[in-house]
Amino acid sequence: MNKRMIRLAALAVTATLATAGAPAGATQWHDFGPRAMGMGGAGVAIAQGPEASYWNPAGLGQLYNTSGLAFPIGARGEFTGTVLQGANDLNQIARDCDAGVNCTNARISDALARLGQTGSGAMIDWGGGGELKIKRVVVFVNNLGYVGLTPRVDTNVTGCPGTTCLDTNLSKLVFKGGSFTELGLGYAKEIKETGLVLGGNLKGIVGNIGYNEVIVAQTDTEGGSFGKFNDNAKSSFRPGIDLGLLWDARETYSSLPWRPRLGLVARNINNPKFDMPDAAKLAGAGDKYSLEGQVRAGAAISPFKFWHLAADLDLTKNLTAIEGYHSRFLSLGTEINIFNRTWINIPLRAGIKKNLSDTGSGAAYSLGLGLNFLHIIVDVGGQVSAKRTTIQGEGKTEEIPNNFAGAARIAFLFGGKDEGGREKAEK
Repeated sequence: MNKRMIRLAALAVTATLATAGAPAGATQWHDFGPRAMGMGGAGVAIAQGPEASYWNPAGLGQLYNTSGLAFPIGARGEFTGTVLQGANDLNQIARDCDAGVNCTNARISDALARLGQTGSGAMIDWGGGGELKIKRVVVFVNNLGYVGLTPRVDTNVTGCPGTTCLDTNLSKLVFKGGSFTELGLGYAKEIKETGLVLGGNLKGIVGNIGYNEVIVAQTDTEGGSFGKFNDNAKSSFRPGIDLGLLWDARETYSSLPWRPRLGLVARNINNPKFDMPDAAKLAGAGDKYSLEGQVRAGAAISPFKFWHLAADLDLTKNLTAIEGYHSRFLSLGTEINIFNRTWINIPLRAGIKKNLSDTGSGAAYSLGLGLNFLHIIVDVGGQVSAKRTTIQGEGKTEEIPNNFAGAARIAFLFGGKDEGGREKAEK
């Protein structure tokens, strides 16, 4: 490596790692697109094609990379802590109180404590859009959204037991989150054919921040909680910057087996902050909703041209849309390409991910597959947690997974090799 290359690499690494020392962010990582979702959320070191603009913009600059147009979409939901148990218990207690059976202060207090446990809540995040990549340049319009529900419990159970005691309880649900539309331009370049690629995105972000509070015991007669959430929303515009680094060690040391790759990406390193709506300010939720920078590292190997293994790890401990709940994911995944020809390929994917910031959370398992025929690509992927919560209904019992996700994509890709990252031709 020459001195210029070392200086550029050092600059990128310094800027990226500087974000890792920032305060915990307001945004969890989204498993953008079905390929990464099917591989347990691992995508930094295998970033390729148009979606590299999200996973690692350095992936745009690899030799023999695919170009084209892609339209990914996906969403994920999660229940944290004991929110489901608390809500289910309160529902059951309300029915018992109506029937005059087992309606006690102790049961009500226990249910409220479970509902309001620190870190308990529910959230959904989503991502989708369109990316057009030509050689090392990509233009993209993506929408990323994060909405959380956090219970705030009133422990006062005055008047209980009784058939109407819960009607006076002031426990509430706080809805907070935002939808962020990114219009961006990404570019990457390999340094002197060494396998080290630097990349970045410049983005304009329109953030639409919503907020609402709902008293649990009161009936909402004005269009529902989410209707008011949208009514209270406020939009503002901020710029955003992403940086990425990708090293294909096989390009530096041609004798290395299994094509090892290392990646590092930092999203929103300038920490864009968006205006909160008036309802949030009046409630003391602050003046700004911050997208603090996230940093994630990845590694990948390819034991064969048709088989790839990848791992990702969040280097930042990120806040989520649920108050008091953090995320720091470790993701592991694999992809096996059936047929693996330039005109037809069927990638099969599997993976596992775990939130290291929540020791009580269960691992999530993922599967995915695709059909690559000529230049048309169709992919699907999904995730579901092993941990489930048992819910008692009227005459039946259900088990609800604590988190679940799904994604799909259609794309038209051309040039280079397949998206699995097949080794380029011998020099």
